[in-house]
Amino acid sequence: MSLSDQIGSILSQYQSGATPDRAQAAEHYDEIARNVPPNVLASTIGPAVSSLDPQLLEERIARSAQQMTPDQRGSFLQTILGGLAGSGAAASLPSLLSRIGASPAIASNPAQASPEDVAKVATYAKDNQPDVFHRAMGFYAQHPTLVKVLGTLAIASIAKNLAGGRRPGLL
Repeated sequence: MSLSDQIGSILSQYQSGATPDRAQAAEHYDEIARNVPPNVLASTIGPAVSSLDPQLLEERIARSAQQMTPDQRGSFLQTILGGLAGSGAAASLPSLLSRIGASPAIASNPAQASPEDVAKVATYAKDNQPDVFHRAMGFYAQHPTLVKVLGTLAIASIAKNLAGGRRPGLL
């Protein structure tokens, strides 16, 4: 059975504008996560959720970060901070964090970050370094439960992105 046979009908529903309820969307995402290669899913999540309203995205990332362990928050945040530092913000990372309303202390200890810190830094990265944000959001491909916490709109956006992408080997 091809991947298209396994999840094609789910992706088609989203591509045609279907709006399932939260429980249905969660079931659909479980099916997507089981059938889409992890590397494809990881490269899809960031660009897909970037299209969400910025305030909604920050709220949803904070909500999902509440469900993360401190180590998971630290790992996710370290990916973003490393990308921001690599783009020249290393020396001024604590200053940048302070400016966006996140704790400057997380520059040296990302596992201390609050869910709100994580959301602020992720939203900043989305707006200012989208490639960093997209790479970091690949973290969610390994944590389907956290994707479901992002909500129905995020799942719909991921499914639409997968359906519209027609990536080789996907459909």
